Amino acid sequence: MYRFIAYLGVVASVILGTMLGLAILILILLEQPFERFFDIHLQEFLFYPLPVLGAFVAGFLAIIHVRRSFQKQREQEHGEYLDSVSEEAGEFLRTVIKKMRYIKAVRREVWEELICHFEDELRECETDEQKQRKAEELISEFGDAKLLGKLLRRAKKRCRPLWREITARTFQAIGVIILYFMICFGRFAIGTPTISVNYIDWLNDRVRANRAESENAYPYYKKAVEACVKIPEQAYKICNMWPGDLNDVEVQILLEWANDNEEALELVIEGTKRPHYWTVYSTTEKALFEGGLPDDALMKELSSYKTLARALNWRSRYKAYKGDIVSALGDCFCLVKFSNQQQGKGLLIEQLVGIAIEALAQSTISMIIEKVDVPADALKNIQEQLRNEYARAHNIINLEGEKVFWYDIVQRGFTDDGKGDGRVLKEGLPFVVKNAKSALMGFFLWTYPDRREFMATIERYFEQAGVLLGKTPWQLQVEGESRKWDEIGKECNMLQILEPAHRRVGQLVWRMKTHRVTLLTVLAVLRYEKENGRCPENLHSLVGLDYLKELPMDPWSDKPLVYKRGDDGFVLYGVGSNFTDDGGEAARYDDGRIRKYADEGDWVFWPVGK
Repeated sequence: MYRFIAYLGVVASVILGTMLGLAILILILLEQPFERFFDIHLQEFLFYPLPVLGAFVAGFLAIIHVRRSFQKQREQEHGEYLDSVSEEAGEFLRTVIKKMRYIKAVRREVWEELICHFEDELRECETDEQKQRKAEELISEFGDAKLLGKLLRRAKKRCRPLWREITARTFQAIGVIILYFMICFGRFAIGTPTISVNYIDWLNDRVRANRAESENAYPYYKKAVEACVKIPEQAYKICNMWPGDLNDVEVQILLEWANDNEEALELVIEGTKRPHYWTVYSTTEKALFEGGLPDDALMKELSSYKTLARALNWRSRYKAYKGDIVSALGDCFCLVKFSNQQQGKGLLIEQLVGIAIEALAQSTISMIIEKVDVPADALKNIQEQLRNEYARAHNIINLEGEKVFWYDIVQRGFTDDGKGDGRVLKEGLPFVVKNAKSALMGFFLWTYPDRREFMATIERYFEQAGVLLGKTPWQLQVEGESRKWDEIGKECNMLQILEPAHRRVGQLVWRMKTHRVTLLTVLAVLRYEKENGRCPENLHSLVGLDYLKELPMDPWSDKPLVYKRGDDGFVLYGVGSNFTDDGGEAARYDDGRIRKYADEGDWVFWPVGK
């Protein structure tokens, strides 16, 4: 009984350890937010089956130890028993027991029974010669030792109790499950990806587009970054304010900071005179696969770009405050060109920085024309410059550069059969699953997409995302295509994580386009007012008199922006993201401040402080 208890304890540790390991893996997949699951490094993901393996190895070693101790004890007992039979009989009995190949407790019982049988038969023999002959007769009667061992095993199996039969089958089932688990995991662990493309070079070639190096503004911006002076902490919150709203100390802090960046700002302005811009990407292969393409140098550059934009923005406001309006608007236009050079190419983070800088420039132009009496010719000049710049053929956002990550995931996470296909490896597993359920089913049923299917999924997602980004919010709303954002990423959980960010980018793009239209419209209305002594009756008259090339459309209503003339000026607004005209009333905070881009109320673009 003590042997059975010992073995039961060892086996129980194996079973419980295995169940614990599988439970940890399942709970992590099912209860943990799947977004967090993809933040886990691959090495951590592979760690979760380790409790299963650890418990199995520990139990296996424990079984070996118990087996050896029992073996020594049995050999001692067998030695005592064999003293009562002949050497030939002892060898015969050893062979029978060995060929039984059954559990030790049963073999021990059979051993004792056979020993007792031989002892009983040999007890009446008086001489060793008689014992020898009798033993030979018994061995002959028993027949072949191997066959006897097999027959005894079958007999014992037929006679074993039900609980032991159930236990045996249970262990067999567990063994099959563990073996299948190891086979499934081995399928993803065995194999080598083929690294055939350097996607850093691929991206660099794509953004350069065979242009001459002399056309690139990047070298100037790189020098500007090196000369850039960080904004003082006390100036960070006030650098976007109108100089007239600051005290002398605050103005002096900002002036000193702007003067320290004078050299860098001149380099930025010189760079805006170049027709094109492209950066030069560099990173390690490991960093690319882990999503670390923007290296420290690039992130530092982008941070410095924003610092330089704030400095140029403050300088333009101060110039306007001091009456140098033409130079101030010139700085604003350079800021617009600086931002546009970063849009529509490269990585998404670069393009978002470009959007942020353009928003800063538009805000400053609106502030200047509101705070200062700008002459009609200055209004006309900045309007034409902006109109020509906006008319240049380029996208605000382009997702082509984002594919570089996915292409590299494919070449590093799949095998390559040389024909564009292959199976997923452990490195690619986190990227191909749809959800926790599909992750488990795919693991055990081998239903993960192959290389060609996954590539098609990536291409399909980015193609559909590009189409949706090109449609106005009104089109998406009316055509019922806003829900397509929820659908395009369902084939891959990582794409589901990206989809809300890309949808948000689409909203930023259309806000930017709307700001461009409203800024040109406000400049046109103010020009008309300067030249005619009154505001125009409607926007149609501005188009007819060539103040505007076309009616400014609101992408949230598919109608012209709402223009209302009053005794003290005019109001220009759009219906906003609720797609409803609220009569020019914007959503406000409790203290009366406008809630910009709120989901309720209209989006009022003029007057700025309304």
